Amino acid sequence: MRIKRYVVNQLPEAMPMIRKDLGANALILDTKKINTGGFLGLFKKQKLEVIAALDPVKMEQDHKEKVAAALKQEKALRAQDSRKDSVKGQSDNPDIVNEIKSIKQFLFEMMETEQLPESLKQLNNLLEEQNLTKSIRSNLLAVMAEKMKEKPGLSTEAILTIARQELLHRLKSLPVTSLDPKAKMVCFVGPTGVGKTTTIAKIAAEYLLNQQKKVGLITSDTYRIAAVEQLRTYAKILGIPLEVIHSTEELKKAVSKLEECDVILMDTAGRNYQQKKYIHDLEQLLNEQDAIQVNLVISLTAKYEDMRDVAKNFQPVGVDQLIFTKRDETKSYGSILNLIDEFDMPLSYITNGQNVPDDITVATPELIVDLILGEDGHDRSSESIT
Repeated sequence: MRIKRYVVNQLPEAMPMIRKDLGANALILDTKKINTGGFLGLFKKQKLEVIAALDPVKMEQDHKEKVAAALKQEKALRAQDSRKDSVKGQSDNPDIVNEIKSIKQFLFEMMETEQLPESLKQLNNLLEEQNLTKSIRSNLLAVMAEKMKEKPGLSTEAILTIARQELLHRLKSLPVTSLDPKAKMVCFVGPTGVGKTTTIAKIAAEYLLNQQKKVGLITSDTYRIAAVEQLRTYAKILGIPLEVIHSTEELKKAVSKLEECDVILMDTAGRNYQQKKYIHDLEQLLNEQDAIQVNLVISLTAKYEDMRDVAKNFQPVGVDQLIFTKRDETKSYGSILNLIDEFDMPLSYITNGQNVPDDITVATPELIVDLILGEDGHDRSSESIT
């Protein structure tokens, strides 16, 4: 067995040296803080001692236990930091923050260099294919490593079952809900081409046909003639009123005309969300209304980086909920969990086609986990959205 000792400031600094000296299959045997330097015991500096080894004969079990210990330590540190966060003056503790970053970086390094145990590596690959963030993946792997330590030799099927349970638990602590039944007015905002108008038609049909509510429509999307005509066609088919507005004053009049409706659904123009003037104008338009619920509509075909930009840029509008569209046009669904986890926004619906009113589903935790883990065993397009 080849064993080497490294003294560094933080664990990530040691990783390239270990790979260079011992290769990608090297194992980290131990880490501990030590004091170095100084004169007559004074002015010592605290460093991190890392012991790494390469043993081609040694069984993988020791490595699994080391990974599990590191993952468990990362989880414990996160919990400790979370508890401290609630106490004034403790949340900025640099030692805690740096150690969490160090452990996290260590986990990321293991994922990138494929040093995870084979069973966890397969799970990580699946989650990576679904474009889940490294942070979410490492947190889930921490839990999985603990489970494997308690019950060694778990099958791939058992690991997927536990992963499903953990994701469900995580999602149930996140906001997932349908439209607020108390909301008199529901507005839909988002980039161009995400399917806002079709989504509105589906929800209008649900309110009208299944909930027997009086529904009114408003559109401010006068930049595209086709958009107004599309919504007008849906309004005629459903036999519900439609008001077209161009200003805040016209919006007030439209709401007054539709005051006998139980719910008013409002379409907005899908313009360049990176233009501050567009967001400002939209903010001014919606801020004049009371009891309004704002839904941000995002396409699942978009890159996650673009989704993040959309969510950030629309925040001044006062987004209450998310709706994801075009589920049928992609096989990657990790962005659903990424976005609601990062922005803490409730998720209401996921749409999966052009058919009105069928292709829309309530975004339950079970549906999201099914999509991410590839266990969607039946056609959900026929499910009711109530």
